Amino acid sequence: MSEELTKKVKELALELGADKVGIADATLAEDPPHGHASPPNIIKGAKAAISLVLAYPDGAMDVDHTDDLIHAGTFVAVQHQMNAELSRIALKIAKFLEKQGYNATPIAPDVPGRDEKRWCGTISHRYIAQLAGVGEIGQSNLLLTPEWGPRVQLATVLTDAPLIEDGPVLIDKVCKKCFDCCEKCPPRALSRENYPPYNFNLNRCFWGVDGWARLTKVEEPPKDWVDARPTALIMVSKYAQKYPQIQEYQDLTTRMGLFPFCNECQRVCRVGLNAKEKKEEQQGK
Repeated sequence: MSEELTKKVKELALELGADKVGIADATLAEDPPHGHASPPNIIKGAKAAISLVLAYPDGAMDVDHTDDLIHAGTFVAVQHQMNAELSRIALKIAKFLEKQGYNATPIAPDVPGRDEKRWCGTISHRYIAQLAGVGEIGQSNLLLTPEWGPRVQLATVLTDAPLIEDGPVLIDKVCKKCFDCCEKCPPRALSRENYPPYNFNLNRCFWGVDGWARLTKVEEPPKDWVDARPTALIMVSKYAQKYPQIQEYQDLTTRMGLFPFCNECQRVCRVGLNAKEKKEEQQGK
């Protein structure tokens, strides 16, 4: 393992603008359970996965999300900008490692595409981040960091470079198990029972994230939506005919990319709120 190279990679990530960086053993993320790709299928002989963290501005996270214009013009726009920034940082790090004689590739922070059979990114950035010791997957199924809670975006660089991993040192040390994310989830996609990822209902989450709850004014998703298999995405055409606003949303996502309407679990997390309050106290607000 190269201590000097590891130090250079971490310093470069922070210099380029990442708020936090950690390194995971890529072999621990092989054969993922939810449709994500296995690191060795992306980089032959992948040894390390570099997790990059960028924290949201609190101002963008705490705007009036009930106003579609404000939500789109701040939170959604900022999320797209953060994904672009993470992609830039990840590419620079991959190019740096290539110059050192290693193979490396950045993995986009946003979802590259989805169909009715599955909905997932190329790899699970949150799982890599947990393995890299930058946070832990909380009750909300989001990656929670001690510094910002789930108010972060993530990206990953895979490489065959012999970097020193940090390890999953924050498991059971960040999430407070307050269950606010479960209690305040509009479509009830999260439950207190069991633990991530087994307390999470993807179809119910679609109803909130894709805007159906807001557009239809119905928070509880219909039974045929919840029970749809392989996912509720096969029901979109039916509900687009029933609710014309859904077709308008589909057109919007075609122009803008992913447009998350619901981020309640991310905003109400006490870890993130406590971190924000602590920062404000330090600033004398």
